[in-house]
Amino acid sequence: MERKGPDEREREKLREKVESVLKVYTIPVILKKILEVVADERSSVSDLVEVIQHDQALSTKIVATANTAFYGFRRNISSIPSAAVTLGFNMVRSLAVSVSVFRCASGDLAFLKRLWEHSFETAVAAGLVAERTGLVRKEDAFLAGLIHDIGRAILYQIHGEKYLRVTWDAAEDALPEKEAAAFGADHSVVGAWFVDKYRFPKECVLAIEHHHDPENCDGARSTSVMAAVVYLADRISVIGKEQAPGDEATKMRLAAIMESVYLDEAGLNEVKESLSEMSEMIKDFYVS
Repeated sequence: MERKGPDEREREKLREKVESVLKVYTIPVILKKILEVVADERSSVSDLVEVIQHDQALSTKIVATANTAFYGFRRNISSIPSAAVTLGFNMVRSLAVSVSVFRCASGDLAFLKRLWEHSFETAVAAGLVAERTGLVRKEDAFLAGLIHDIGRAILYQIHGEKYLRVTWDAAEDALPEKEAAAFGADHSVVGAWFVDKYRFPKECVLAIEHHHDPENCDGARSTSVMAAVVYLADRISVIGKEQAPGDEATKMRLAAIMESVYLDEAGLNEVKESLSEMSEMIKDFYVS
């Protein structure tokens, strides 16, 4: 029988915790019901709506998303059923799960607020990059961007203050390595485990797993493109919040990933400008 090393055993123990989060941790009833619905392959969007409409705060966010300028809809959407028809099952599921996971985590509210702001900003940026390049649907890119860092919220829920101590002041590029060394896997892998368990689209799972290394994303061209789109959206959200712009190697890598999705510097700047114009809409969403 093959013996497993300590690192592999640590990784397996973490995966068990992530996949049994419903059993191990006390979470809101609403999130438990949502995850039970999305884990059931027989569920439909109407089943999800039935759960969500009993939570006013969650309902408000989903309706607000359906009405954002980002989607470009001209009619006023005022109910969860209408929003669900507009957004579709995958988007409603993504919003329901991500909002609920962030709400159930407790502790450092400033950290959670920053993480939620970054997640929604990355979602919008991913949609804008997708729209600009035309290589993947902007709605799918928005979904992947929204939950790209859900693994960070889960690691924080499992490890609490230890997670904050380990990752405190870690640069974006150094974060995965520090997480993997301390916990057995980084937030990209943890997030992929979680959403894969709850039947998110495979393209979305792989985009989450490889949003820090899209070059290593195997699979169809659309899958690697989605990972690259989320990587770029993540970088766009982070740029301006870091002290240093990055070394030459980082800049060259960014340029290569941009080239892989046919995004030039002018296009990148247009995405940044559009994102800036939407800043109030983004702020209204994550603050409410």
